[in-house]
Amino acid sequence: LCAAEQTELKDFEQETAKFFEGCLPIEEMARRGEDTMRYGPLKPVGLFDARQGDFRAPENKGKRPYAVVQLRQEDKAGQLWNMVGFQTNLRWGEQKRVFRLIPGLEEAEFVRMGVMHRNTFLNAPQLLKTTLQFNQRPTLLAAGQLVGTEGYTAAAAGGWLAGTNAARLVLGLEPITLPPTTMMGSLFEFISSASPKHFQPMPPNFGILPQLPVRIKNKRERYGVYRDRALTELDSWRIGN
Repeated sequence: LCAAEQTELKDFEQETAKFFEGCLPIEEMARRGEDTMRYGPLKPVGLFDARQGDFRAPENKGKRPYAVVQLRQEDKAGQLWNMVGFQTNLRWGEQKRVFRLIPGLEEAEFVRMGVMHRNTFLNAPQLLKTTLQFNQRPTLLAAGQLVGTEGYTAAAAGGWLAGTNAARLVLGLEPITLPPTTMMGSLFEFISSASPKHFQPMPPNFGILPQLPVRIKNKRERYGVYRDRALTELDSWRIGN
């Protein structure tokens, strides 16, 4: 995989080529070590080989697969399957050769090859307010992944916020921001206040939320407190807006 032939980038692509850490080519992950793939798209957590017996039995506790390739069904007939997390810059012939080395895919027919897509995004900390208005032109708003968020949920939430604020401006009302204790509120706060020099797209994650007043070690309990705090403040926010 590491030595497979890659597609050569054009000059203009090389000048700005910079991988997003959350969407690396599979060959780039391989160069960082096989554990990078095992703890990335090949992570076997939550999966168990039924041939090993009851996964709840103590003697089977350590029998989790070393790594897995997840296949996502693409059509109703179950004939097309997508290899999850295998975005790549490998040449098409090399993709067929290398990926057929994976056990179970020796006879696979590849009907759509893997490619890398390029994300275009604004330097939001330099250009946008938390309301998703442009600093220099408040009547213009941006939304979607263009503003520097990652993921469909964040893109949809950004569309809702920008659309809501556009309507409020037309009605002569002040634009709104979401509470920073909510996931989307903290995300839009982050993209509008991060360092412009090193800004990269950010997905929703607990790391950008304001810290809790007390430390809670149990992850499930901690996330529950984050949730309850957000819902409580969101209820108060709704009353005021």
